[in-house]
Amino acid sequence: MATGKLTVREMLELKGERIITLTTAFDSETAKAAEVAGMDVIVTWEPDTGTLEELLLNIHKVRKGAPNTVVGAGLPANPAFVSDAEMIRCALMALRKGADLIYSSGNRIERFAALGKQKIPFVGHVGLLPGQETWFGGLRAVGKTWQEALKVYNDTVAFQKAGAVAVEMECVPHEIAAEITRRVDILTFSLGSGPKCDGQFLFSSDLLGTHSGHYPRHSVTYYHFFQESIKAFERYRKEVRNNTFPKKGNMIEIDPHEYELFMQNIRK
Repeated sequence: MATGKLTVREMLELKGERIITLTTAFDSETAKAAEVAGMDVIVTWEPDTGTLEELLLNIHKVRKGAPNTVVGAGLPANPAFVSDAEMIRCALMALRKGADLIYSSGNRIERFAALGKQKIPFVGHVGLLPGQETWFGGLRAVGKTWQEALKVYNDTVAFQKAGAVAVEMECVPHEIAAEITRRVDILTFSLGSGPKCDGQFLFSSDLLGTHSGHYPRHSVTYYHFFQESIKAFERYRKEVRNNTFPKKGNMIEIDPHEYELFMQNIRK
């Protein structure tokens, strides 16, 4: 289904026309599957080490698997958030490695404004900001009071003024998300913020069911890969123990004459 990578202008022109689909990937095969399925944007970051080196490696793997899909790169807080210069340096390295969008994950709007001045495409983040959940009193919906809803709106407008292409809107009441989407020119990507945003974002680990942890209320699991993997491992173990694996088709054959010569020589 892949039809070619969207440009930033083409993405912006989709506002009000059709919903943009976003997911995550950290390896080539997941990225390839997402591209073949027709995902618009694949987001990656550095979940294991939190280093720029890991991010660049993940961008390389995702780009290898999905050469025709927009790739978003979430910059590591250290060093990217330390200064405007470091933010720009890390962003340029990510772009050179194959990223198309720089993804915010809770840093100050002012820091990302440095990217806007350089015309580096970036996506802001409003509503719930994981990693800063202590300031919210834990992981929860943000915007259920008028004051919080107004802050989500003001933050979105501030990102727009800073030059953002879009904002990820996380765990915001759907009525608020819809109204903000209607009032701004940039794109809004919903992560648990209802159906009226310009894009829908789900983690691949949630939609594929690849883990045994908590699945958020806003997610949907289309395939239970983790549970199916357990079944596959159990079946493999049973077949090995009852000698039904490997079967004939799993084995390499040798010509009977060559085998006979081998046996003659091994007896010497």
